[in-house]
Amino acid sequence: METSYRKPRKRGRYVKKIVDDYCVVDIETTGLSWQRDQIIEIGIVKVRQGHIFDQYVQLIDPHKDISHFITQLTGIDNDMVFGMPELRDIIDEVLDFIGDDIIIGHNTAFDLSFIANHFGQDIENEYMDTLQFSRKVYPHLPHHRLTDMVELLGLSNNEHRALADCIATHELYEHLKQHILQNQIPL
Repeated sequence: METSYRKPRKRGRYVKKIVDDYCVVDIETTGLSWQRDQIIEIGIVKVRQGHIFDQYVQLIDPHKDISHFITQLTGIDNDMVFGMPELRDIIDEVLDFIGDDIIIGHNTAFDLSFIANHFGQDIENEYMDTLQFSRKVYPHLPHHRLTDMVELLGLSNNEHRALADCIATHELYEHLKQHILQNQIPL
């Protein structure tokens, strides 16, 4: 699916809150530009009362070759996505799954820019970013990448796969949330 938009779509409204109910969203893509690259996998973890309640994951046929670099990074190759649904075929089920939940991710603006622009519609949900929370809680660290935080805190291994990254991000948010509450760190 070729994307060409005149004006970038709205990716939601950034907030900082302590919440127990939310959806963690992560995507894998053919590259870093929502204008040129395609989504090849989307994962969502629905959280209720701080615990994973449901999950959604889907590989997507980008109708574009996946580079060797992206395959090395994600483990997703052209054979894996061949014959998978096209993005337009899953838009409604993804949006229905998320509903009105607050969206959480690590570097959320990246994922939501792709989603809003490739879905062709504004995202109205509030969203939060564990990258920003990590910087607030651990300002002394040189890097706050998800991989770094997973290693530091001994969380589930993220694999640059959508569902695994959602689970790691959920664990990270719950850890950060407890740290913020216990230490009364202002948001």
